[in-house]
Amino acid sequence: MKQKLSVVENLNCIWPGHSICGEGPLWIPEEQSLYWVDIDGCKAHRYQFKEESVQSWDFPEKTGWLLPREGRSDFVAGCKSGIYCVDLESGNRERVLDPEPDLPGNRFNDAKVDAEGRIWTGSMDDLEENATGWLYRIDPDWSFSKWDGPYKVTNGPAITPDGKTLYHVDTFGPCIYAFDKHSDGSLSNRRLFAELKPGEGGADGLTVDDENGVWLAHWGGSRITRFFPDGTIDGILEMPVPQVTSCTFGGPDRNLLFITTAARNLDLEGFPLAGGVFCAKTSVTGQASPRFNG
Repeated sequence: MKQKLSVVENLNCIWPGHSICGEGPLWIPEEQSLYWVDIDGCKAHRYQFKEESVQSWDFPEKTGWLLPREGRSDFVAGCKSGIYCVDLESGNRERVLDPEPDLPGNRFNDAKVDAEGRIWTGSMDDLEENATGWLYRIDPDWSFSKWDGPYKVTNGPAITPDGKTLYHVDTFGPCIYAFDKHSDGSLSNRRLFAELKPGEGGADGLTVDDENGVWLAHWGGSRITRFFPDGTIDGILEMPVPQVTSCTFGGPDRNLLFITTAARNLDLEGFPLAGGVFCAKTSVTGQASPRFNG
């Protein structure tokens, strides 16, 4: 029997827009706006919380994530062909880095910024066939280093509020690994944090709240699971769509959980809200993303 997640109430769909693969939810407090991408649809979207309005932009290629930059209005973007600086308003795109020039079949899939202003991002085989994906750290000087892999599909990552633990997802594991994260940006002590059971779907994106609870989206599992810091399950938020991709905290009081989903290869008559963005009020809070210092 599924254990209901008691810290959540009032789940609703705030944008029924049918993203083929909605991903990378990002809350920008200064704007009171939520950004996310549609990887397969090659788009970015922004939901303005007060106006309840959505603006969209087209991308020329698959883009897995957008992250904010310190002191700048543009974003860093993880794309099929590398890492770019992207200005959504002007349309300017500048490729800054390609950590995998020898792997043209790979793309970047998910990313977070740590408190020191470094990006942690995973790559993956776009066809989901070969274990060619790795977890990278990108420093503010745009140098990069490889930290975990290989995987067919990397996901997450997420970092605890104190910056001492980093979670990284093996989607096909399907499982979450935890690492000790040190102030110099190094990782150590890789260990299994949680493993999904058959029928629970693939492990997808995740976030960590201010109580160190870990919220995991289940691709094909129609749910989000909240884990306690010891890896045991607090409860399950059941979703009305099967492909749940990621989540993040935001809102004026930082207590709203925003959830992205996908409509890839689904019958929209059976799942009319697939690919939509959902929001639920919670009794916990979470932090907005730090900004990349590059």
